[in-house]
Amino acid sequence: MNKPVVTPGMGQITFKFEEEKLRVVAERYDDDGTAVLSFFPDGTGEVLLDRNKVNLLSAQSKSTQARRLQQNRPDIAWDDTLTWITHLLDEARREPLVSIGKRPERMLVEYQVRPILEKGQPTTIYGPGGSAKSYLAAYIACLVQFGVAGLGGQWKPEQGNVIYLDWESSSGDHKRRAWAIKQGLGLDTEDTFQYGFCSQPLVADIHNLQRLVDERKIALVIIDSQMAASGYGPDPSQVSSQYYNALRSLRCTTVTLDHVSKAEWGKLADADSTGPYGSVVKFNRSRSQFEVRKSQSPGANFVELGLYHHKHNEGPLLKEVGIRVEFVNDADGVLEKVTFSPCEVSDNPELSKRLTVKARLISALGGGTMSVKGLAEVTGISEDIIRTNLNRYKDTFVSLGNEWGLRAYES
Repeated sequence: MNKPVVTPGMGQITFKFEEEKLRVVAERYDDDGTAVLSFFPDGTGEVLLDRNKVNLLSAQSKSTQARRLQQNRPDIAWDDTLTWITHLLDEARREPLVSIGKRPERMLVEYQVRPILEKGQPTTIYGPGGSAKSYLAAYIACLVQFGVAGLGGQWKPEQGNVIYLDWESSSGDHKRRAWAIKQGLGLDTEDTFQYGFCSQPLVADIHNLQRLVDERKIALVIIDSQMAASGYGPDPSQVSSQYYNALRSLRCTTVTLDHVSKAEWGKLADADSTGPYGSVVKFNRSRSQFEVRKSQSPGANFVELGLYHHKHNEGPLLKEVGIRVEFVNDADGVLEKVTFSPCEVSDNPELSKRLTVKARLISALGGGTMSVKGLAEVTGISEDIIRTNLNRYKDTFVSLGNEWGLRAYES
C-alpha cells in the first residue's frame, strides 16, 4: 500500500489511496488521537462503507476497526490503511510554518465591510439589551450578502455569503427583519442570507459549522449573542478563550453581538468606561470592538443609534457613527420596511454623552470660541478635565486669551 494523497480541509482531512480506490475522511480529531473516520471504498464518496469514532493511538481500537472493515472489503489491507492515517493525521492538522519579513503583496488592511469589519477577523458589537443590535447585525448581513453599500455610502462591503446564528430569537423574527431591511435598501429579490436556530454552545457544534462555512463558501458569520453561545464552565476566561478559538477555526469574518452588565447600563462617563459582559478575554481576543447605544422617544417610529469604536488592533479608532433607523408601517400597522441613514451623534443629547471628552469639546465649540467655564456648563464636564484635554490636544484646540477655539478656525 502506497502513501495516500492528503488533502486538509475546513474541519476535516481527506486521505485518498489511489491503488485501492479508497477515500477516508477524518473529522472531529483531537490531541488524544481520537477521530471520526468515514470510509468510501469506491473513492468517490457516493458509497459509505463505515463511519466510526476511532482512537488512532490505541492498538485495540484500531484493530477492532480493521476487523469491522475487513468483513466487507477483505481486498484492502486495513491495518496498513489505519497506520498511514495515524502517521499522517497529526502532521496534516497542524498549520505549516510560513516565512515572514518580505514586503507582502498587500500592505492595506482588507475589510469585509469598510471601515467597520476587518476581513477574516472577529469584531464585537456590544450594548444593553434592547439597543437594536440584532437589527444592526441583520442590516450588515444584507449589505454583505447582496454587496450593496450602506449608511449613505459610508459602509462599503465585499460581497459574500452570510450565516446568522441565533441563540436569542426565532426564524420568524429574523425573516420579518430581513425582508423589511431589504425593502429599505430597495432590493427586489426573494434571496436572503442563511439563518441558524441555535441552542447548544458554539464550541459543541463547531465541526458542523466548519463544514457549512466550507461547503457554502461563507464570508461572514454573525453570532447573536456571545453570552448564550459561549456555553458554561467554572472559569470564564477559559470559556471565552474556547469561544474565540472556535471562531478562529472558521477562517472567515465574524461579528459577535454581546451584552453589557446591568451595572453598566446607566453609566454615562467617558466612552472607554464600559465593555462587554464577563471576562477581559473578550476584549483581548476580539480584533475590533464597537459599543452601541440607543436613543428613542415614546411613540416615535425611529430610533437613533450611536456606534462607538473602543478597540482596533490594526489601525486607528474610528470616529463615532450615528445611525437613524426608521420603521415604516402600512395603514394596518404592519411593518413594510426599515431604513438606515446617517445622523450626527453630537446632535443627540443622550448619545453625545457617550462621546470622548475631546469629541464633546469639538462639538461644543463648533466654529466659535468659549471659555473653560462656558464649556463646563454646556458639556457637564468638570473644568479640570476640560483644561487637561484642551492642553493635551493642542493640534486640535487653540487658546485665544480667556477663551478656546478649534485650530481649524484660528484666524
